[in-house]
Amino acid sequence: MRTMRLCYKSLIITLAMAIFVTCLPPEADARIEAVKGKKYKLTKRHGPWMIMVASLRDIPESRRSKGLSSQEAADELVYELRKRGIPAYTFSQESVIQRFNTLDRLGREERRSYAAQRAMISVIAGNYSDSEDDVAQKTLKYLKKFQPKVLTENGVYNKTPGQPGPLSGAFLTINPLLSPQEVAQRKQDPLIAKLNSGIEYSLLKNKGKYSLVVASFYGNSVTKTATSRFQNASETLKISNALDQAAENAWSLAKALRNAKSYGFPASAPQNIDAYILHEKYRSVVTVGSFDSPNDPRLTEYAKLFGAKMKAHPETGVESMTAEYFVIPGKTPQSPPVASWVFDPKPTLIRNPKAK
Repeated sequence: MRTMRLCYKSLIITLAMAIFVTCLPPEADARIEAVKGKKYKLTKRHGPWMIMVASLRDIPESRRSKGLSSQEAADELVYELRKRGIPAYTFSQESVIQRFNTLDRLGREERRSYAAQRAMISVIAGNYSDSEDDVAQKTLKYLKKFQPKVLTENGVYNKTPGQPGPLSGAFLTINPLLSPQEVAQRKQDPLIAKLNSGIEYSLLKNKGKYSLVVASFYGNSVTKTATSRFQNASETLKISNALDQAAENAWSLAKALRNAKSYGFPASAPQNIDAYILHEKYRSVVTVGSFDSPNDPRLTEYAKLFGAKMKAHPETGVESMTAEYFVIPGKTPQSPPVASWVFDPKPTLIRNPKAK
């Protein structure tokens, strides 16, 4: 009997844990920081698509009584959401007063003003690539039914027919700090994500905003091959084994650059180079560096190192613009090189795509 009781006890605990897990939001992530009292403000780094959870504003002083201010309630709501693994932030909107000229009943011109936007604090959550994101849709559904204590137990929310729950009016929107152009720039092509998933040295793993393209490898668009990693990448895109060769060349160069010190490249700065790969529809590129600004001084150094330079022809002595190259020499001076790559004459800056 004792054994049976232990089994039942274990079963009850297991069922309780299962019920708890199913109550968590679909985006629940234990790595989301949740510190009570800490401010989590919205920035341009978040999004680009997010969930507008709620907007709070203070009531006029004449009607104000004891309780939380809109900022305090917003911070507490963010804390509740973060405890459930949902990345949430606050966003302040200032009052906007607009003035215009009009006529009174007697036809006299007069100046009027109205509040085009009232000061309020918004709580915004999530970081999604687009509005159709599966996690975004499931999290939105969860939030519409969520009953946060800060709104239900402090008299902040009063149930109405039009809003049965405190967060039932939540909706998907773009990060209000981003322009539509910026949102479009940050939207990731699903095909690019598929081509670059699970590869070594992927640019999608680069934590910076920019990187510098130093080498490009192109392929022909002819027929599919059974062994291609690009197979079935798109129903309308036909890929040849030339793209596989381009991808292999890019990976080999990135690996060599990450071990450049052992090959004595570059001679001016013998050190390993932070190199990445990005596979696109018709080419594979190798980039170097991780930069948060297009004005980073290291960009100039890399562009000078990898870019073409004026060099004298070994036979004629005539100077011409010559592309830089990277050679892995053979075992002996007489042996052919193990591998060699030519860099793009003019390195170009690229905005880094991000993994989902």
